[in-house]
Amino acid sequence: MKLTKIENKTLRQKVYELLKEKIITAEILPGQKISLRNLAAMLEVSLMPVREALWQLESEKVVIIQSNRHMRVNNLTTQEMEEAYRIRLTLETMAAKIACDLRSASDLSKVKSVLLELQESIKEPKLYLKINRRFHFEIYRLSKSPMLIDIIDGLWARVGPYFYLHTTERRDLSVPMKFHNAMYEALIERDKRKMNRAISGDLKTAADDILRYIDSRYQLMDHSGSHTITDFSQIPEKRSLRGDDPDNLTGRR
Repeated sequence: MKLTKIENKTLRQKVYELLKEKIITAEILPGQKISLRNLAAMLEVSLMPVREALWQLESEKVVIIQSNRHMRVNNLTTQEMEEAYRIRLTLETMAAKIACDLRSASDLSKVKSVLLELQESIKEPKLYLKINRRFHFEIYRLSKSPMLIDIIDGLWARVGPYFYLHTTERRDLSVPMKFHNAMYEALIERDKRKMNRAISGDLKTAADDILRYIDSRYQLMDHSGSHTITDFSQIPEKRSLRGDDPDNLTGRR
């Protein structure tokens, strides 16, 4: 019996991590309603580990379980998105600055490898999303701060699906790639100020795109008066709402 419990716990954790990854990388989008049975079939597991994984994600405010039969990814209001940006900026620059101090020469080659993959994926939005996450966390984990990384990871689960907007709204992802290149250069040079500017520009550019899209396309007023997105299924694959100066690494207008 003890062995069975350990195996079930391991399976539940695997399902939790897999669902979280699918949400962060926009394989499951906010507003998309999915039955628990379909999720279980997709993951080739029973309903119980799916329910348990979703209960954990619901406690983290990542998903909403409806009538214990369906789930959907939680929507964010513009106020919540702005708050998430401020918190992420503080925590992610903290992790990256620590990484500047602790990184080794071998760490640089790993980060460089992911950066090259990211560059090659800029015409494939969903692949770009996955590799973008790997790139950021490849740097953040060099901080050797597991509690900090867990908090950042939780924030990515809340805002990750919305980066689908950022990648699909832009015909040209050279601007975020400029910030990613600057992050890598800052890591090489152990330049914390440069790292701060690069991460700030990267996060602000994405947040601006997302908020602009919310305001211009899916404006529904909730009780607090904040705009929220309810259905991602109608998002066009490619559309540019504004241009940016690719040489601006500060994120300022």
